[in-house]
Amino acid sequence: MSRRIICENIRSAYNVGNIIRTADALGRGVVISGYTPSPHTQPKVHKSALWAENSIPLIDFGDMVWDTQPAIQRARDKHLLCVAAEITQTSRPLSHDCFVSQDSIFLYDKKKYNWLAVWVGNEVTGVEQSTLAAMDLVVHIPMQGIKASLNVWQAAAIFMRERRWL
Repeated sequence: MSRRIICENIRSAYNVGNIIRTADALGRGVVISGYTPSPHTQPKVHKSALWAENSIPLIDFGDMVWDTQPAIQRARDKHLLCVAAEITQTSRPLSHDCFVSQDSIFLYDKKKYNWLAVWVGNEVTGVEQSTLAAMDLVVHIPMQGIKASLNVWQAAAIFMRERRWL
């Protein structure tokens, strides 16, 4: 499986469990990085994942001194396109053309990348600046209502469900 959601410094064990459970439903893998709780060490993750952690590819970099760089390097080694799910001044809206439009700044090169990995970050601070700097692309979910963002689990679910590119 070459489609991954990377959980970077997520605080809530329940959010992590729900991401794992959604990944199971949609055939995705999950990478735990930074201080994100693991289902193997945090019972609340296991409780909300409902055993899904045993049926998906799950990689835990959380014990590596809270460093997400090993997760980035592993994605690069596997020729995965590295995408951050984050709202920034330069992020692009989640849409098909942000990857394949002839007019876009970035074109998804299937010869260069096997598939992709999407980083989701801390519920309050988002994806770390050092991680954003290492990404191939930063993408956000366009918001229609008065709120500026979604819960990290909901955002991860939307990215995992986006079949046009993930």
